[in-house]
Amino acid sequence: LIHYTLCRYRNWLAQDNTLSELLKLINCQLTEKGLKIEKASAAVVDATIIQTAGSKQRQAIEVDEEGQVGGQTTPSKDKDARWTKKNGLYKLGYKQHTRTDAEGYIEKLHITPANAHECNHLLPLLEGIAEGTTVYADKGYDSAENRQHLEERQLLDGIMRKAHRNRPLTEVQTKRNRYLSKTHYVVEQ
Repeated sequence: LIHYTLCRYRNWLAQDNTLSELLKLINCQLTEKGLKIEKASAAVVDATIIQTAGSKQRQAIEVDEEGQVGGQTTPSKDKDARWTKKNGLYKLGYKQHTRTDAEGYIEKLHITPANAHECNHLLPLLEGIAEGTTVYADKGYDSAENRQHLEERQLLDGIMRKAHRNRPLTEVQTKRNRYLSKTHYVVEQ
C-alpha cells in the first residue's frame, strides 16, 4: 500500500511540470538560506533506472530494440514502463535523467521509459544553465549532437568520451575521462 501511494504521488508530480516547479522552489529556499550557490560553475548530468513495482528479475526474457518483451511474462500495470538490460539483468521501469549542481543539489529531472538512450535526452536538462557553465556527463551522453548543443548554448564540454568498435580511446581521452569522473561522482551519490 505504501509503495502504491508513493508511485501515485511520483506520477502526479511528473505531470504538468509540477516536479520542476517544486525543484525550483526548493532550490530558491536553499539559496536564500545560504546553503546553495545561486550561479553554480558546473552542471552534472546522469541517468538511473527506476524499477516499477513488481518487476522482478527475469532470466529468460527476450527484449527487442524498442523495449517490447517477447515470450512469457507477467503483465505490468504500468503501460508506459519499458524493459532494459543493465548489468546482465532485465529491468522494467523508467530512466530518470538528473541534473545537479557541483554540490549535488538536484536542479532538473527528466523521466523517460527505461529503454531510452541517454544521448537523446541531454537537451531538456540544459534548459536554464548559464553560459560558461561546464556540463559534466558520463559516456552515455557522448555524441556529436550533444557537443553541438553545448556549443550552441555556450556551455563547456565535460562529457566523457566513449570508445567505439575498432576505435579505442586515445591515452589523452582516457586521462580526460578519469579527470572528469572525479567531478561527475556528485550526481551518483
